[in-house]
Amino acid sequence: MDPAGLNRRVLRWSVGAAVALAAIASLLDASARRNGTLFAVTNEVGMSIHPPTALGLWFQDALGRANQRLAAQAEEVVLMVSGIPVTIKGDRA
Repeated sequence: MDPAGLNRRVLRWSVGAAVALAAIASLLDASARRNGTLFAVTNEVGMSIHPPTALGLWFQDALGRANQRLAAQAEEVVLMVSGIPVTIKGDRA
């Protein structure tokens, strides 16, 4: 791939990452302004194999960053493993 094509691809991915992170920030802002409980269900991508494509790697990284931001703001984080809840953060009895 020529350097100009690579630069365009990197720019598109950077813009896409910024859009994804802005969407997460918007979700966190909205949840902070409301009463009640927000349940976010998402895939854990850090325990899987690495995708063989550049787009797959971008998706894995973007979702990982989104999950980190959600978990940082959450009072409780529970990882489900084979139907068994594993508390990562919070007081779950």
